[in-house]
Formats: sequence, C-alpha cells, structure tokens
Amino acid sequence: MMKHKIKYFDRFVFVLIPMIITAILVYNLSFAMLRVINAAMAQEWTLFWNESLWMMIFVVLLVPSNLLTAYCRTAFSKYALTRMKSDYLEAVFGKNIDEFQKDNNAAYVSALTNDFSIIETDYIEQIVGIAEGIINFSTAIIIYSMINPLILLVGIGMMVVNGLLSNLIERPVKKHNRERSELFAGYNSFIKEVLSAFGIIKNNGLETRVRTNFNTKSESVQQKKYIIDKLMSFVFVAQNALGMSVFLVLMLFVVKMTLSGAITFAAVVVIVNNIDKLIGPIFTVAEAIPKVRSVKAIFTRIEKSLQDKNTHVETLNLSSFEHEITFKNVSFAYEENQVLKNVDLTFEKGKKYLIIGPSGGGKSTVLRLLRKYFEPSEGTIEIDGSLLSDIKKQDYFARIANIEQMIFLFEDTLRNNLTLFKDYDDAEISEAIAKAGLTEFVQSNSEGLDYMIYDNGKNVSGGEKSRIAIARALLNKSDIIMLDEAFASLDRNRVKAIEATLMALDGVMIINVSHVVIAENKDLYDGIVQVKNKSAFMINR
Repeated sequence: MMKHKIKYFDRFVFVLIPMIITAILVYNLSFAMLRVINAAMAQEWTLFWNESLWMMIFVVLLVPSNLLTAYCRTAFSKYALTRMKSDYLEAVFGKNIDEFQKDNNAAYVSALTNDFSIIETDYIEQIVGIAEGIINFSTAIIIYSMINPLILLVGIGMMVVNGLLSNLIERPVKKHNRERSELFAGYNSFIKEVLSAFGIIKNNGLETRVRTNFNTKSESVQQKKYIIDKLMSFVFVAQNALGMSVFLVLMLFVVKMTLSGAITFAAVVVIVNNIDKLIGPIFTVAEAIPKVRSVKAIFTRIEKSLQDKNTHVETLNLSSFEHEITFKNVSFAYEENQVLKNVDLTFEKGKKYLIIGPSGGGKSTVLRLLRKYFEPSEGTIEIDGSLLSDIKKQDYFARIANIEQMIFLFEDTLRNNLTLFKDYDDAEISEAIAKAGLTEFVQSNSEGLDYMIYDNGKNVSGGEKSRIAIARALLNKSDIIMLDEAFASLDRNRVKAIEATLMALDGVMIINVSHVVIAENKDLYDGIVQVKNKSAFMINR
C-alpha cells in the first residue's frame, strides 16, 4: 500500500494549476510595475495610466487566484490523507486473522492517529510547500533574469548552500521520527491497557503506580518531540542567518549595479518586491526536504504492520456447505508450545457438538482452526472433501457465524445490530427474532426495532446480547454457528434457555466450546468432543 505513495498524488495537478496561474499573474504584475515606474520617470502619462490599469487588473486577479490556491492545497491534503487512511484500514482488514491477533492493536491505533498526523504535516503538506516554493523561486529567477542574468548566480549559490544544510540535518531527523513513532505505539498500548483495567486499578489502589508509568512514557514521547523540534530550530536559525546574509549581499550587488547604470530604479523596486519569492522558497524547501525524507521511516513501519507471514493463496470458491468438516491427523503449536497432536475429528452438517476440556487444554484452538483463523502445523482440515486452507476466506466466513463471550454491539438501532446494516425484509427479521428468543425484549421497548443501543450494549443485558448474536447468525443464513465460551458470564437459567434455542435450529451445525455444561441439555448434542493432553476425540454416547 504505502510502497505506491505516488497514487495518492493523482489530483496534485489541481494544486499546481492555481499555483502556476498565480505565478503568471505575479510575473505580469512585476513587469507592469516596472513599466509604470519607468513611464512615470519619463513623464509618459498616457503609457503610465495604461500600465497602471493593467497593474490593477493583475492585483485584483491575484485575490481569487490566491484563494483558489489555498483552497486547493487544503482540499488536496484532505483527499490524499483520507485515501491513505482508508487504504490502510482496508489493508488491516485484509490481514490474516491469526497474525492480526498476534499483533498489539495499539500499533494500528498509533498508525491511524499519530503516524498519519505526521504524514499529513511532514509529508503531504511539505510536498505541496515544496511545489509552491519551486514555482515561486522559478518565477523570481525568471523575473530577475529578465532584469539582469547575473542574479541567477546568487539564486544557484543559495540553492547549493541550503541543499547541503538539508542533507546535514536529514538523517538525525529521520532517526528520531522513527523512534518517536515507535514510542507512540507503546504509549497508545499503555493508555489502552490502563483504560481497560480501570476497575482493577481503582479497586487495588494502583493509581500511583499507573501515574508513575504514565509520566515516564509520556515524558519519553515529549522528549523525543523536543529533540526533533530542537533540530528543526537549528535549521530555522541557520537558514535565517543565511537568509539575512544573502539578502545583504544581494542588496549590495543591486546597489552596485544601479550605481553603474546596469539596472534602473524601477528594476530595483521590482527586485525588492520579489525578494521574498527568491529567498523564502529556498528556506521552505530546505526545511521541508528533511521532514519529507524523515517520514520514510514511518511509511516503512506502517508497511511492516500490514505484512502477513502466511502468503498461501486461496483458490477455491465455496458456494454451499453440504456434508462435513474433517480433521485429518491435525497437529498445532503456538511456536514451541504443542497444543494438539494427531487429531482426527468429523463434524457433520446440521449436527450439534459440545467441546469440553480443562482450561488451556486446546478447546479454543480447535475452534480457531475450524474458523480458519489458524492453519494446522501438520495434517489437514477438509470441508466437503476440499482443503479448508484453499477455500477463499470471504466464501467460508459467509457460511459461518461466531458468538463470543464478549459480543460487540454498534452504537445504533437494534435493527441495524441485528441485520449488520444489510437489507432483510420484516418477515425474515421477525422469524430470526422469534427463533433467537428475542421477541419479549423487542416488545418490551416502545421503540421496537428502533430501540437505540449505546456504548457497546451497556443498556442491554448479557443474555440479550447473546440472543442478538444468534439472531444475526440466523438472518445471515449461516450453516455453522460457533460459540467460544459464549455463556461464561450468564446465569444458569439463561444459559439453559439460549442453549435450548440453539439445539432447536434445524439444519444448522452448532459447535459450542464451553466450560459451562448444563446436564439437562447434554443429551441435546449429537456429539461431545473431549480436548485434553494435546488430544481431541469424540466421546462415545
């Protein structure tokens, strides 16, 4: 994604056009001013008034031209950054789930906030500034060349000196920007952890420790920014000193040329009037180039966060699930930790399965393999005779529904939380609500399906959350519903009712990983899988 940054500048021409128009107007205004002063000194009043009229026309035209330039700069920056963020988020969702889960989510949060903020100010805006500087500098050079070509030598000398200064400062700025980006990722991770553990911190009197850690991490981030700002301040001071020196030299040079009769008083006025277009852009470009190049480290870090180690290409479509999913001699390890070894299992369409076993014994691993989050270290998993690893994720995920212990609800209406913003007719929604046991909940609220759910379901009970998740699966016409400790936080009677609802679903395979086992409901399952000691097997019933 970030390797092809040029694609985000496809509308850059719309920034350049008003800049060039402005430069043309400045060029014409400068020589109109030259002719006006020369006409006044020669007392050619007809020419004076004609050129004055043109000068005023150029001044008036510069107002909308400058406004258009400012608007196009802002609009382009917004367009390019919005596309970058959108493409980054799309690339994040394109990552393999297993590799995404291994990463710290704070790295993605840091990229979408801090890193892209730096990219906007130190990359996009600087490139726009460089383009404008080059156009203004070129305009000044052309104007000065038309007056006296010797002034070109001054401009070239300034470019060389500032170029050397930019290269001198570029490497340390790039290094510190990379380190600051990494510090921000750790800082965001710490903030996320602290806010997630707010209750534990308060209940256990850990506020002092947390504040100490926060101050340390915050100080590290601010110290790195201080170092970068200090380096850039050095550049600014050096450039200003150089600028004053160049300005004085240039003015002395112009005075000498005026006294020798090489240029007129009118030419001196034009030179002074355009001096900022000669000196200013060089400073702007010299300061911008180290910033632009330093952002390379951030682009590299962002690109690295999107890389998947598993590059297996999925080639098979899955239009339907007809028969069974089978584990054939499957083994799996988390790096050096062997969790499953030589497992053979069969899950048939429409049947209900309960997976049990000790905590940490591998129950959730079996489910993650079934969900296609992980690939077996050894052996194969097949669905209807085809390798699950070759099935395209979007096809497989369309056939399954997942119900977790922590169910996510959007801050939106009940209807949109049930349909997940897809179109279903009222009859389908009503049927799913009835089968999921949500009818009473819907009818208890005067707003019905327009009932607003807030802050990830803080105004919805745990049981209702589970039923909403079940209704989602039914609306999606899922062939398989997989539950991972979905009942852990619910009371026994609620678990019993929801489990009975699931067992009654016709034609839907249920795979329930749970340490909560309702004895009366065990007989409703077609099979119970015991997972322990790196093995998994179906218990005879």
